Amino acid sequence: MPPTADANADLLPHEIAGPVWYLPYPLPVMIAAGLVLLFALALAVWAFVRWRKRKARRILTARERALAALSAARARAGETAPYEFSIEVCDVLRSFLGAEHHLPATTQTSYEFLQTARGSALFDADRLSRLTRFLDKADAIKFARADATAADNDVLAALAEDLVKGEVPDAVAA
Repeated sequence: MPPTADANADLLPHEIAGPVWYLPYPLPVMIAAGLVLLFALALAVWAFVRWRKRKARRILTARERALAALSAARARAGETAPYEFSIEVCDVLRSFLGAEHHLPATTQTSYEFLQTARGSALFDADRLSRLTRFLDKADAIKFARADATAADNDVLAALAEDLVKGEVPDAVAA
């Protein structure tokens, strides 16, 4: 049987439809939106990490700051000149007493500060004698330019640390 005209119609090439766009927006818009979203996500992660670090960072007390400064100064006691060392240690101790106990340690002379300390309930007789010894030694080095060595730096740092800690020293009390 010979093929009919209807059968030949099926053999003809069919029209092929063009590409179908299945994305909701044009490709450049979607790439730009993806980059903006990626940048926003990176910014959010950075802000979260920074917030966690700030939250985790503990604020040091005046005592902890003073002890850290004194230990750093004590590490340099051997190579620092006694004059500069006494100024540094005295500043640390006076700043601590001003911040921790609200005493006018940074605005008074040593004599005035000792009078204030005698009237304060914070200083018992032993602590007051250590403060007097510290201030006398520091003033002798700073103002009288007394001859001092690295050993004097160590003694001065030990006295200051004991005053900051509020403990009775073993080796310095003698």
